[in-house]
Amino acid sequence: MSLMQDTQNINKTDEQVYLITLVRQSTDRPMYLDHMIYQTTAAGQKFMANLADAFSKAGYRLEKVNADHYILNNGLDKITLTGESQGIYQG
Repeated sequence: MSLMQDTQNINKTDEQVYLITLVRQSTDRPMYLDHMIYQTTAAGQKFMANLADAFSKAGYRLEKVNADHYILNNGLDKITLTGESQGIYQG
C-alpha cells in the first residue's frame, strides 16, 4: 500500500503554527536537532529571543539575523535557531 494512496482525504486548514528548529553542531559531539511548536508567531519569536539571550549570558556570541533566525557560537559549539510558519493539515 502506498503512503500517498489516500491523499484526497488530507486538507490544508486556514490555521498555522510557528515551528522553531534548533540545530547544535559541535566539534566533539554528535549533531543535535530539536523542534518546538508554538501556536502564534509572536509567542515563538519571544521564546527564541529569550533562549538566544540565555545562551548569550552563558558565553555564546550572538548574531541575530532577523526575528526568525539566530546564530550562536562559543568556539566549540554552533547553535542555529530558525522559526517559520507552517500550515496545519487535517485528514
